Amino acid sequence: MYVSGKGARDGGMILSEADLASDVRFTELVAQFIGSARQVRVLQETKTRLSSFFSPKVIDSLTARDGDDALSPAERNITVLFCDIRGFSKKAEQLQHDLLPLLRSVRAALGVMVSGILERDGAIADLQGDAALGFWGWPVALEYGPVPACRAALKICEEFRRAADQPDGLLHGFSVGIGIAHGRAVAGQIVTDQQSKIGVFGPVVNQGARLEGMTRQFDVSICIDGPTAEFVDRYFLSSEGRLRPLARVRPKGMVTPIDVFNLLPAEQDHSELSQRMVTDHEAPLRPSPRVNGRTPPGC
Repeated sequence: MYVSGKGARDGGMILSEADLASDVRFTELVAQFIGSARQVRVLQETKTRLSSFFSPKVIDSLTARDGDDALSPAERNITVLFCDIRGFSKKAEQLQHDLLPLLRSVRAALGVMVSGILERDGAIADLQGDAALGFWGWPVALEYGPVPACRAALKICEEFRRAADQPDGLLHGFSVGIGIAHGRAVAGQIVTDQQSKIGVFGPVVNQGARLEGMTRQFDVSICIDGPTAEFVDRYFLSSEGRLRPLARVRPKGMVTPIDVFNLLPAEQDHSELSQRMVTDHEAPLRPSPRVNGRTPPGC
């Protein structure tokens, strides 16, 4: 701090160094306050920016760490969830001369998807027209792997099912198809000269997209791969959901075949497909009984 002025008539200073001490201390306190306020504002801006990608729980974890390192890309065990609207093309044709209502419906559908992902502490990698891509396992590793993604998928399907019963609702006529895959991938902040985004890439991402496409072929809502099914079988309660094996396939463009399962809600939440029907469906897929190392006749 620089102080200038005229001295006293006798040549002394009007203000002594002791007189200025309290003012200097006050200035220091003001500077500290301004610095703290600036840090709080930066933190709030960071949280607001991250809220487009992460849940509040994940954001708190990120902001507690160094900002540059927290978002750095890393290879992890990742669960991806692809979610696509069914019935969009039909509705788009119906509303081709009045597209604003279609936009409101798509916005509502994407809102259900994003909410389902963020509520289970997933991250939003992308929104593509009428589809969403979420993932788990970065930046926070999860103890139960794909389990949160499966719970999110069931929640999203239930929201769409409820909305289908409302003739005047924004989501009437829409349903959803979801594919979930679990495996190694790289996730993190992808920065270019023009923009920055959160992304995920690796074979598991392609696999998740293929599984979402298979929901149309099998006429189901949720398709998951074998590693995801193992976690569901281990950690899911019967009151949460059920598994139904569908097929072993080798998706086009891929070398390794994958096991495909249908993830179903609990029986009381999906009475159209009873557990007896699921058991009867699985029967032909079980290994044949063997007697003394030989398969009995007729088996």
